[in-house]
Amino acid sequence: MAAKNIVILGAGYAGVHAAKKLAKKYKKNNDVTITIIDKNPYHTLMTELHEVAGGRVPEESVKLDLHKIFHRTKVNVVVDYIENVDLEKQVVKTTHGTYAY
Repeated sequence: MAAKNIVILGAGYAGVHAAKKLAKKYKKNNDVTITIIDKNPYHTLMTELHEVAGGRVPEESVKLDLHKIFHRTKVNVVVDYIENVDLEKQVVKTTHGTYAY
């Protein structure tokens, strides 16, 4: 099998879930790399934002650090802004880098 680069855009619920599933599936496969890119270093628990708005919990309590979520996995966390996705060349361009997929 040729090397495979999987790039996930956004660390919302779908992105984090996909990254976790793929990390588990390809845990022992060194030919597969998984990268998740988001502008924030955290995942926001959107379903809990009403608790922040109501003043019942601090804002930090609904933010989960991406590096902690993927600490013991093969998922590479990139905190950057996505500027372009070139479907033809299969490359994601961010402010500070490019990622082939």
